[in-house]
Amino acid sequence: MDDRTRLRELQARLASSIGGGDNLPVFLNILFKQVTLEKKIEAALGRERVLEKRHAIRGFLFYPRGTALTERALTQHLEQIERNGTRASVPYRRIGRAVENHDLLL
Repeated sequence: MDDRTRLRELQARLASSIGGGDNLPVFLNILFKQVTLEKKIEAALGRERVLEKRHAIRGFLFYPRGTALTERALTQHLEQIERNGTRASVPYRRIGRAVENHDLLL
């Protein structure tokens, strides 16, 4: 998927979750961290069907309890990936649990 499409889709969902105009710098920071995190998880999963299931995957990655993760949480996840690798990260394990529980079919 090209970056423009990815950014537009993530922006629309985030705006509907937290709004987009109240604090633009925070909104943009969250958005760009979502893009970075999604690319890392997508690379680790390495499957064709990831593109088809991207909306469901994003729900598990960025909205695990129904609301958008905070910028702080996204930063912690990205730092964890840098330290330990993507497959040892909380977001990757969250996707793995969703697959194991048949909540997400890849």
